[in-house]
Amino acid sequence: MTAVAARTPEQVKGIRNTLIWTLGLIGLFLGLFISSFLAPKTLSADALKELGYYGFPEAREIRPFKLIDHRGNPVGNANLVGEWQLMFFGFTFCPDICPTTMGVLNRAVSKMDSPPQVIMVSVDPERDTPEALSRYVPSFNPAFMGYTGTFDNIVGLATNVNIAFGKVPGKEPGTYTMDHAASIVVIDPTGRYAGFIKSPHQADHISQIMSTLMH
Repeated sequence: MTAVAARTPEQVKGIRNTLIWTLGLIGLFLGLFISSFLAPKTLSADALKELGYYGFPEAREIRPFKLIDHRGNPVGNANLVGEWQLMFFGFTFCPDICPTTMGVLNRAVSKMDSPPQVIMVSVDPERDTPEALSRYVPSFNPAFMGYTGTFDNIVGLATNVNIAFGKVPGKEPGTYTMDHAASIVVIDPTGRYAGFIKSPHQADHISQIMSTLMH
């Protein structure tokens, strides 16, 4: 039987270092492989359209406006600067589209580590006082903001971001509801109108859209 020579301490140390280096290299490649699947994917313009987002080649300026938030503070263009924002036009007496959309927006931002600011602008300032908005908007998410103000100022902002709305008489005398576009306006960190997300809305689609735009 052939005798096997004992390894010297230096040889044992060299083998151990080689194994450690090899395992470390395998771990590095495995980490890169896994992260390539877990990292947010940047979607193309066509893919974003499939999800409902229509962006403009160049973001559009939003003309100066003056409104009041649900805490009673004055707000304007300066409040749109500094972060991505999603602006939805609705009203607290809305029976279906508004609560559904606000719920979808809550689920969408809850999926994101750094979500955009969500703003609901009332199209019914006659009934939607700051107090009314303060009970309604934060009930969907404490971070959401509600804006109201004079009818003319709201019309000015809505027209600037291509949102149409109007009063519709109700079935009973003296009652009414509001008809309004359900698109979600996307505002970039410079405070400009970057595009819109058409309805119907899905939380997964909104979170994917915003993750790409904010990437």
